[in-house]
Amino acid sequence: MHDVLDAISSRIKAPYFGYALLAFIALNWRGIFLLIVTNGSPQERLAAFDAQTSAWSLVVLPLLVGGLVTLVSPWVRLGFGLLSKRPFEHIDNLHLDSEHKKTIRKTQLEQSRSAFFASKESELIERAKRDEEVLEIEDEQLKEKLKKKISELRRERERMAVDLSENKNDVRVSAQEREILKAAAQDTSGSIMRMSYIGGRTIHAGRVTFGEESSRDFAKYDTALNDLVSKGLVSAIGHKGEMFELTHAGWQLADAL
Repeated sequence: MHDVLDAISSRIKAPYFGYALLAFIALNWRGIFLLIVTNGSPQERLAAFDAQTSAWSLVVLPLLVGGLVTLVSPWVRLGFGLLSKRPFEHIDNLHLDSEHKKTIRKTQLEQSRSAFFASKESELIERAKRDEEVLEIEDEQLKEKLKKKISELRRERERMAVDLSENKNDVRVSAQEREILKAAAQDTSGSIMRMSYIGGRTIHAGRVTFGEESSRDFAKYDTALNDLVSKGLVSAIGHKGEMFELTHAGWQLADAL
């Protein structure tokens, strides 16, 4: 008996028989309702059911509707798939573009960080070489005098670097301003460009692009660029507000960062 019920259930769940069953209920719901709720003898209930149904509504139409819907449903799904194909492709492309921009941004940051540490390592190596050259001097008095002068110069350089990076003429720079200055200083021209295109707006400094993730991200770096101009660290070229370059103070601060 259990196998029979499973077989009937699997047949009903098949698309054709499922659609036919739904069509049967839709066409004969009045008769089914009266058959269930009518008070009276079984003959009276069957008579009420027969009054609302016919052979067409009980057999022919449900089978025809089930077959028709079974044939049409794949084409309906195909139509919806074709209509939704372009929007879904566009959404996927947007996600891919966003991930691509994030990857590029991470790569640029890693390159900038690597260049920074490489410059620090080169400076340490040069210092070590100069120290070795001083140690090779045989005249002890001259050696001590030279070592003292070098130490004074290094302390002066470090003091100037701290003054420039933290408080040069009471000028303080934000994290975004630092990024723009450091990126612009990587190019010998020290140029900065504010670009506008159909997809949005960005700021290019050296080999780095800022504000490409969103309008909010652009506004953050655009404000930083305007602040750099007002502080005299960056000057505008022309009257369109699209080209900029580092000033002498901007170069000094960028070298100290």
